[in-house]
Amino acid sequence: MNLLLNNMIKKSDVLSSSMKLWNWIKRENYSGYDPYDGLSGKMSLFSDKKLLNLLLLQMNLYSPVNLRPMLGIKKGRSNKCLALLARANLILYEVTKRSEFRNEAELLLDNLINANLSKTQGEFSCSSYYFKYVAPRHLLDPTVPDIVCLTESIKSFIKAFQTLKNKLYLEKAEEALGFLTSNLFAVDNGVYHFKYTPREKGKIVINVSALALEAISRYLDVVYRKDLYEMGVNVAKLILKYQRKDGAWPYSVYSGNNLYWQIDYHQGFIIDGLASFKKYYDTFEIKYAINNGVEFYKKMFIDGCKSYYRYPIKYPIDIHNQAQGIITFSKLFLENYSASYIDMSKEIAHWTIKNMQNPIGYFYHQRWPLFVNTIPYIRWGQAWMLLALSVLLKAICKN
Repeated sequence: MNLLLNNMIKKSDVLSSSMKLWNWIKRENYSGYDPYDGLSGKMSLFSDKKLLNLLLLQMNLYSPVNLRPMLGIKKGRSNKCLALLARANLILYEVTKRSEFRNEAELLLDNLINANLSKTQGEFSCSSYYFKYVAPRHLLDPTVPDIVCLTESIKSFIKAFQTLKNKLYLEKAEEALGFLTSNLFAVDNGVYHFKYTPREKGKIVINVSALALEAISRYLDVVYRKDLYEMGVNVAKLILKYQRKDGAWPYSVYSGNNLYWQIDYHQGFIIDGLASFKKYYDTFEIKYAINNGVEFYKKMFIDGCKSYYRYPIKYPIDIHNQAQGIITFSKLFLENYSASYIDMSKEIAHWTIKNMQNPIGYFYHQRWPLFVNTIPYIRWGQAWMLLALSVLLKAICKN
């Protein structure tokens, strides 16, 4: 760990970076491009060929040149982005007491509430995607609720209730939990897990259950419910079961216990879920799994600051990986784990601000050895980085 770098990044540096990004996001009115929006342009409307659609997706995903304007792909607003940005603003308000952060948080939460997809009264659900997204393992569009948008919304509603003392947000968290437990929770052959979407079948996505576990933990922080606690215990046992000896988790498990490995920022999601639930399920097994998982996760950051793309693939350095590293190590410090974790978070933030933030505020998508993909994706990069910087700021203030 480079102590010089630790000393170089201070509260004022993090706040300055946050404000540059905050102002840029506001100027963009919370809208932007997405890495996976390749099928929302005019060209895809003329083809029902799956191969061409996948080609369009991959071309837009990996091209360092932004082809979207010429393909007729427009900027959009993601509901998951609204949830992440609302929570970032709430944390910034908590730390600074500046009214503009509270006002923005309330505006974003109002927009999120109005995006409710649920047909059942007293439930809340939302979709992360404002466009159609087709992949070999996913079929998503604005009408399909997904667990990532839902769990991020629950965490933001709970944070809003805790910070602003408005019971409306607790009610919305309960409505979202109602959808989560009735539509996305499953028990398959005695295995308790959460699904990515209501229609998903034939696989268990480990980080998805971890996201739900953290959302349950945040709700238990304000209202204890035995049924949610028991659900959380069973889901935690699933996550512990599939951890590899070196501390890593697979991305998903298919029928026949076939594992699919994609080791990236999702490892941080899983650690966050277990660490948040440990206060309710404080066993040797969960403590060992967290420590083992964190030791592996630390190895994923080259020189302590640059995340592998998909371990053991080094490049590109991806902004989502960087943001999640800052979030996870900051959260570990805030959850009263080792004080060294805030040093790790500061290392990652220092490098990311120095090497991936444009002077006008936004963060670049990816850095390769010979070039940089400078496209400012709103959901993938900017929302996660504003949340990451706000969580780090809170950790620095605590420290």
